[in-house]
Amino acid sequence: MSDQSGDYLVGIGDFSRFTMLSVRMLRHYDERGLLTPAHVDPYNGYRYYSSAQFRVAGRIRALRDAGCGIGQIAALLPAYDDEVAWRSALDRHATSLAAAAQQIDRQRSLLATIRNHIKEPFMSITVEERTVPALTVLSLRRTIPTYAAETELWYEFDRLAKSGTTPPYGARAGATYFDDDYRETGVDVAVWVELTKEFVPPTGLAVEQIPARRVAWATMYGAYEQTAAVCEAVGTWIAEKGYTLAGPMFNICVVSPAQDPNPDNWVTEVNFPIAG
Repeated sequence: MSDQSGDYLVGIGDFSRFTMLSVRMLRHYDERGLLTPAHVDPYNGYRYYSSAQFRVAGRIRALRDAGCGIGQIAALLPAYDDEVAWRSALDRHATSLAAAAQQIDRQRSLLATIRNHIKEPFMSITVEERTVPALTVLSLRRTIPTYAAETELWYEFDRLAKSGTTPPYGARAGATYFDDDYRETGVDVAVWVELTKEFVPPTGLAVEQIPARRVAWATMYGAYEQTAAVCEAVGTWIAEKGYTLAGPMFNICVVSPAQDPNPDNWVTEVNFPIAG
C-alpha cells in the first residue's frame, strides 16, 4: 500500500516487527501523539506507517530503553535536529539517571543492613543528655530538594568560603534542620563550621551566634542510612523521660565524608534540643 505521495506504507504488524515496538505500544504512542500513523483506513481502522517513520520509531525505542518517559520523549523528539538542544536535554537526563543510581545504591546499602540485622537493632545506640556550649559559626542556609542534597550544600559552602580570606575554623562542623516536621521535599537546612575568632564572612555566608543548648544525643557510626534508627532511639528516650523538643535537630560531624570517603568510618553526633 502507498500513500498519496507514492511512498510505500507498512501495516502496523510489520512495522512492529521491523521496529521492535509492540502493537500495544504503537497504539499507545499514537494515543499520546508521539508516533501517529501516516494513514488510518477509514473503513477498518487499520494503521499504516511510512518509511520515514522507521527512524522516528528507532529514536523512540532508544530513548525509552534509556529510561525516558513519554513526556521526556515527546519533548526530545522535536529537538533532534537542534544538536545543542538535543545534547543539553540528554545531559539533563544523564544527570537524573546518576541521581537515581545513587538512590538505588543507598537502598541496596540499607537493604543489606536490614538483612544483616533481622532480629536485632542496626547498632548499639546509647542516648545521653548533655549541654552543647555556645558556638560562633560560619553558616550557609538554604531550602534544598531533599536531605540527600545536603552534600551539594557543603560544596556551595566550600566554594563561597574559598572566595575570600581563609576562615579561622574551629573543631566543630555540622548541619541544622529547621523544619518542624520531616519533609519529603523542600528541606530547610543550614550547614556550618565553628569559628575561633571574629571574621567578616564572604558574600553568601553568614556569621551566627548559637546559644548553649541542652540536648539528647547519640553517636552514629557509619553511613547515614542509619539516621532513622538513631532518631528513633533518641525520640524513644525523650518520650520515656517526659521531655519536650526545644529547638531544631542538628548533627555534629566528628568524621565526615570530606575527611574520609569510606562510609564505615563516618562518625556523627545526632542532637535534639530538649526542655523539661
